[in-house]
Amino acid sequence: MPEGRILADLRRWLGVDDELHAGFMQVRGGLTVQVLPFICQERYDQLLWSCDFNVVRGEDSFVRAQWAGRPMLWHIYQQEDDAHLPKLDAFLALYLACLAPEAAHAVNQFWQNWNIGSDLDESWLALTEHWAEIEKHAGHWCLQQAARTDLATALVQFYGNSL
Repeated sequence: MPEGRILADLRRWLGVDDELHAGFMQVRGGLTVQVLPFICQERYDQLLWSCDFNVVRGEDSFVRAQWAGRPMLWHIYQQEDDAHLPKLDAFLALYLACLAPEAAHAVNQFWQNWNIGSDLDESWLALTEHWAEIEKHAGHWCLQQAARTDLATALVQFYGNSL
């Protein structure tokens, strides 16, 4: 977890009274939470690759987490009138389309619960029940995206086909 505004929420969730800072670490069952200082982009990518589960916030980090090929959660920026939720739903519809229904439901429920502030206990347990499949899917999704035509090439092809 990087240093920043999210640490107040993390502190409440962990039930810790002290201020959190870089170097703080707590283990809860199979989960290790460690507060890290902000790092350069190259090290950030390495961090994403090395984690079992990535929780990311901004759009750039969201894309980089997909490229890491690891299970992830997008903590989407909240917008007025919940305009962010249709964006989340649209991505999940694409991302989960090739995942078995039970595993897809578990991922969807966890992401939705996280982003609307609902209780996570049951949805986290459901997610972990399908973990091996979710890990495989994250890697497959990364490879699938890498195989897509890049935007510049697609625009040239579109323009060429339009003439």
